[in-house]
Amino acid sequence: MKDLIIISSSGQPVASSRDIAEHFGKEHKNVLRDIDNLIGGLPNFEHTPMFFKTTYIHQQNGQAYPMYLMNRDGFTLLAMGFTGKEALE
Repeated sequence: MKDLIIISSSGQPVASSRDIAEHFGKEHKNVLRDIDNLIGGLPNFEHTPMFFKTTYIHQQNGQAYPMYLMNRDGFTLLAMGFTGKEALE
């Protein structure tokens, strides 16, 4: 995860859903779907925010699209559901 980490404005290390999709060879829309499913199953999500929904600006068309930033716990929870060679590494 070392190459996926960025530092948020609060100083907490986080990973973006876009970087995770690229690293694991998945489509970003599928990573977003997986995160939404995880959030739906978390009890008291408001009190333990592992995922922060935000947007990014697409370089080619200038439009805003959704993405998530997640802390280490959120990343671990998400990555546990991944399979394949990239997940095993």
